[in-house]
Amino acid sequence: MKKTLFRCMAVALLLAMIVSVCAGCGQGGGNAEPTQAAAATTAAAATEAVVQGEDGDESDEGEEGSEDGAGAQQEATQDATQAAATQAATTQAAAPATPLQERVTLEFLAPAPVSQINDFDEVLNEIYKQTDDILNIRINYTFTTFDDIGQKVSLKMTAGERLDGAFVAQWTNPSMMQMISQGLLTNLDPYFHNDAYPGLKKYFQASYLESNSFKDTNNEQHVYAIPFSNAFSGMTALYYRKDLADKYGVGDIDGYDKIIQYFEAIKANEPGMNPFTFLGSNDGISGTILNLYRDKPWTENHNYETIEGVGVIIGDDGVAYASRSKFTALDPIFQTMRKDPYTDEDPLLAYKLSREWYEKGYFEKDILNQKDHEGQFISGKAASFMRGTDTYNSILNRFSASLAGAELGCFPIDANSRYNTVKAMGTNFQAWNFLAIPVTSKYTDQVMGFVNWIFEDQANHDLMEFGIEGKHWIAIGEDRYDYPEDIDLTMNYNFNGYILTWNPGLVRHAVNTPDFVIKSAQMSGDANSFYKQVNAGFSFVSDSVETEMAKVNDLRAFILAIENGLPENLEAELEAVQKRFDDAGFAKIAEEMERQFNEFLKDNPYQGQ
Repeated sequence: MKKTLFRCMAVALLLAMIVSVCAGCGQGGGNAEPTQAAAATTAAAATEAVVQGEDGDESDEGEEGSEDGAGAQQEATQDATQAAATQAATTQAAAPATPLQERVTLEFLAPAPVSQINDFDEVLNEIYKQTDDILNIRINYTFTTFDDIGQKVSLKMTAGERLDGAFVAQWTNPSMMQMISQGLLTNLDPYFHNDAYPGLKKYFQASYLESNSFKDTNNEQHVYAIPFSNAFSGMTALYYRKDLADKYGVGDIDGYDKIIQYFEAIKANEPGMNPFTFLGSNDGISGTILNLYRDKPWTENHNYETIEGVGVIIGDDGVAYASRSKFTALDPIFQTMRKDPYTDEDPLLAYKLSREWYEKGYFEKDILNQKDHEGQFISGKAASFMRGTDTYNSILNRFSASLAGAELGCFPIDANSRYNTVKAMGTNFQAWNFLAIPVTSKYTDQVMGFVNWIFEDQANHDLMEFGIEGKHWIAIGEDRYDYPEDIDLTMNYNFNGYILTWNPGLVRHAVNTPDFVIKSAQMSGDANSFYKQVNAGFSFVSDSVETEMAKVNDLRAFILAIENGLPENLEAELEAVQKRFDDAGFAKIAEEMERQFNEFLKDNPYQGQ
């Protein structure tokens, strides 16, 4: 199933973190020390990226552009070189962050469903009172949409614009792996397993970081961004209007047929309301619809994954094949190697189902322009949307405040999660939300010192995530919370934890959280529920195919159109789009993926999971 944006969800290695408490005792807590050659490469790559990216701000709407002219270019280049040199020195020893003589404002860029956080300044002022004597910083967040966060981060970094903390992920465009291969992100290894940063040492332990480190152009594995997650999986669910389902005789949704019945009832009785909506500007819906349609758990022989947009499958001989077709459904070699329980299905079923939903008007016709699916649902313009159950409480708060008298329903999308099937849900043990520090930032110590402060004490963490206790929330024990009476939740502090605070060791649930959500959270943190994806631990180094990767990325809109059901003649469109990918060099990317993945399998053989 195509993963949702937050992963609603951030995939984390909770069990491995627990195990690493014991394993870490024998590791001495030493700092990783990248080679001087790696640091020099980073400096050179950063300088080149700044010089080449000088014109990148033209498409960065709403953002302050970089200065024009050779003088600005020279200054940006010097900044990048100096920052990279600072990084090289930092990798030798990460000393504790100390208060700056002159106060500095750290600039952060992240995606969010709202453009500003309620009472953010009030909460930050409380944080400043507690940190001025140790950091002397101020925080400025710029929020943008999920579909363009990757582009805005990349443009700012390559143009040499001021940026100290950037949200990055595997699903952004460009991805964090591409940013790493371009030498744009700072190596953060020295800040972890470090007594000078006790908060990071406590909550970001060895095995957790190992699963969330990535290879650079020197083929070295390092932590290039701080992972934020609170479970193995966010357990994606369909959120719907239970009050309307009851009103029109549908009842609780418990399967695909009920979903269609609900959609038809909305079409017939609620003019102006879309039965369903999703983030079509950034994701395709075909895989999700297919998972809703399927009602058969899959517990073994998970021998394929999509890695960096390439379908990779492992044969009986343990050797991997990377499909030269962008659409594995059209690749007979790939199809004959499948061992899942759905091999009797039409390979194009997912695309055909999304076309059916589009033709029947289950979601809006301009779905490719949809950038706020949750907002559509919360405002009553859509009757359902999908997110993870780990965000249930925040959705319920917004839903209840916006739609008085309405009742929220929630149905797990994947059959494996619906039936609590053992070893049926996959994970690569990686988070899906990260904070990176560009090599051009001069304040790596301060950013890492700030994050360390958040995790040094649960009170600090709660202040950042929930706001001021007594005003914005009330602590109930160590793992629950409630709200003060008569509080207006639409105006209450609403920080998004996935950008800075999510961690498996620091999770609170609202006191009125339904049992099924708690069960879902427990299930998403139980290793027995998951199988290890074949690409877990694998990191694709794309530097040899950067040109082809860039060309392929430019074709993303064609993929979204197909996955979201827009083409009238599916087969003809698949053929035409495949020709575009062929011309862009997709086969070269697949060949390099196949080579690297088979090298990976030599030390990490497929075990039939």
